[in-house]
Amino acid sequence: MRTSIFILICLLATISTTMGQHVSFNISGLVRDAKSGESLPGANIYVLELSTGTSTNNYGYYSINLPKGKHRIVFSFVGYSSTELTIDTNTATRQDVLLKPSVELETVEVTAKSYNVVLPSMGVIQLPVQQAKNIPALLGEKDIMKAVQLLPGIQRGNEGTGGLFVRGGGYDQNLIILDDAIVYNANHLFGFFSLFNGDAIKDVKIIKGGFPARYGGRLSSVLDITMKEGNMEHYAGEAGIGLISSRFTIEGPIKKQRASFLLSGRRTYLGQALTPFMPEEGKFGYYFYDLNAKFNYIINDKNRLYLSGFWGKDALNTSYKDREVHDKGGLNWKNALLSMRLNSIFTSGLFMNNTMLVSKYNTGYSFHQKNTRESKKYVFDYYTGIRDYSIKTDFLYNPFRNHTFRFGVVNILHDFRPRMFNITNEFVNEHRKEVEKQMSFESAAYFENEYQGNHWMYNIGLRLSFYNAVDLNHLRPEPRITIGYKLSPLSSIKASYSDMNQYIHLMSNTGGLLPTDIWLPASGKILAQHSRQFSLGWDMLLKSIGTELTLESYYKKSSNVLTYRDGANFFFIDDVNPSADIDWAKNVTSGISDAWGVEVLLHKKAGRLNGWLAYTLSKALVQFNEINKGEKYPAAHDRRHDLALTLAYTITSRVHLSAAWIFMTGNPITIPYHTSATFKPLSFYGELQMQQSSTVDYYGNRNNYRTDNYHRLDISLRFTKHKKHGERIWEIGVYNAYNKMNAFAYNMVNDLETGKRVLRKTTIFPIIPSFSYVRRF
Repeated sequence: MRTSIFILICLLATISTTMGQHVSFNISGLVRDAKSGESLPGANIYVLELSTGTSTNNYGYYSINLPKGKHRIVFSFVGYSSTELTIDTNTATRQDVLLKPSVELETVEVTAKSYNVVLPSMGVIQLPVQQAKNIPALLGEKDIMKAVQLLPGIQRGNEGTGGLFVRGGGYDQNLIILDDAIVYNANHLFGFFSLFNGDAIKDVKIIKGGFPARYGGRLSSVLDITMKEGNMEHYAGEAGIGLISSRFTIEGPIKKQRASFLLSGRRTYLGQALTPFMPEEGKFGYYFYDLNAKFNYIINDKNRLYLSGFWGKDALNTSYKDREVHDKGGLNWKNALLSMRLNSIFTSGLFMNNTMLVSKYNTGYSFHQKNTRESKKYVFDYYTGIRDYSIKTDFLYNPFRNHTFRFGVVNILHDFRPRMFNITNEFVNEHRKEVEKQMSFESAAYFENEYQGNHWMYNIGLRLSFYNAVDLNHLRPEPRITIGYKLSPLSSIKASYSDMNQYIHLMSNTGGLLPTDIWLPASGKILAQHSRQFSLGWDMLLKSIGTELTLESYYKKSSNVLTYRDGANFFFIDDVNPSADIDWAKNVTSGISDAWGVEVLLHKKAGRLNGWLAYTLSKALVQFNEINKGEKYPAAHDRRHDLALTLAYTITSRVHLSAAWIFMTGNPITIPYHTSATFKPLSFYGELQMQQSSTVDYYGNRNNYRTDNYHRLDISLRFTKHKKHGERIWEIGVYNAYNKMNAFAYNMVNDLETGKRVLRKTTIFPIIPSFSYVRRF
């Protein structure tokens, strides 16, 4: 509470000190792509005379306050030629800017960072989409999430799988948003691929610490993804085919320089291709699809309307037939996201964004059995999910020199569906059906003051979060502060503090990927999660080679984090009384976690040779009173060392080579420390004998074994040929190029020769070649 009061005093002090400043005028506008009309988020605006600047927000809007007089302003963006304008600030001025994409192989890196704009932010990485798409991928499927997993401070799940575990946090502690809509499961194929189609994505930004007050609701990270808006000038698109899926993207103007659309989709066909080769009595199939759509309309030069949506589904189906029985079953999960936004720019330079959002996620399991002889059936369907309905308003304003103010409100109605099932058993004339619902309401108001001086800079913010559920009400201040000092125009040191609250939980023993994983609201029994994070960092631009060097350290302490109890039931149906109320808290226990580490990132965003080197040294511990005798033990994704090197090299304008090498030390798992045989009595000719029945594993400490070190190399080679109407692209790749047999899973099994229990390591991804064909037009 004292920290919150201190932050509030700082906010009031900085506002009052700006009131007596000299006369200045606001320069604002939009920065866009000259060829497509797309806005450019994260573009740099640098004032030469003042050696200061700013950057555009997610919608390509910028605002900067300058003293009266003439100023030379440079506008730049990665992969674009910079533009210098001279502006006479005698009044508030609207200045929109068009940047042209650069095509020079040798000089792209110069245009990317012609002038260094140092912002008061920490733990933020803005990843160019094209760079993310250059990374070699499993089976040739380009995946933005796989690129994000190669950044420092972010741990991966099992080999090839998705999931983000950021700075010691859990899967559910990441706020993943697509055009401001919350994504609750960002995975296809149990995490082997993500649901983000890179062809439809314009901007990717991840925040791991130093969280601005405008973000909230999670403890560990924010993954902010923005979809393309659609080409305002001409029609364009591409279609591609790979080993397991095909995709297409088309965009263009509905009315030139007024309205545009984007449509992009993917679908797999691997399951359908394999089905004819399976025996008739037993088959299985799998597919996923996703569809992105966006419409944007320029009402006038001050107002712009966006409509965007995403729909995706995964389905795994099995079928078995014999003479009398036909069984069908499967797993499925699906996402649906809708957002409608109105951007408004006022004469004073005030920017306002109003957004309405709907997010829906369902997952479930089904089993249907039909007896063809008796013409009777058994049907079992089980689902769980969550729906969000949100309204938010955000403002950006800088009436005073060197100060930018951001403020706004957000309201979210959570509609939880922890348990929905339908059972029909015609063999015993029984029918059961239940839909369980829980509701909660989450709201927040925030205010930020961002200051950039000649040397000092800061972002001081306060987020006031309110939460309401049936048996719980919370009003909690969340202070945030990032402060920095410019050592030179090219380097700075920074420190930050973030206070975060999370009012939803994921009850899971799988990492958030199966129908047994249930989202639930915080309550009097399952308390809201809370964390405090401290960060300290140094960054520098190595201008001669166009490379950014960042070094950060952090410490994060979290409370009320959950884990499952020993012997917990994650399939919540009671055969005796299926409609009985369930005490979800009996399956989990809450505790605390401590995480600290050091991260190094050497990042070259553009140029003939580009990529990054990321290294993380970290440790994460958890403690639960009811687990491990109340002693601390390593978190599930605690890895001491994590190293990733990604490189992309343009050999010629037609040939492009990329590679990624990954090394990480093992993560902890729980294995039994002792195995015993169990016996049961057996009467044999009147004599009582004992017969071995089974083996029982005895477990000691939780996460008592560390897996083997992991490393692999992925390579891809892309060939581009310019045709009369567009481009033709062939890409060949190799996953795990030197065939390292990395373990995917560890299981205790009986050795047939010795009869002893041994630890078996299972590998599912040896060396895997891939290819894809893409046609752009």
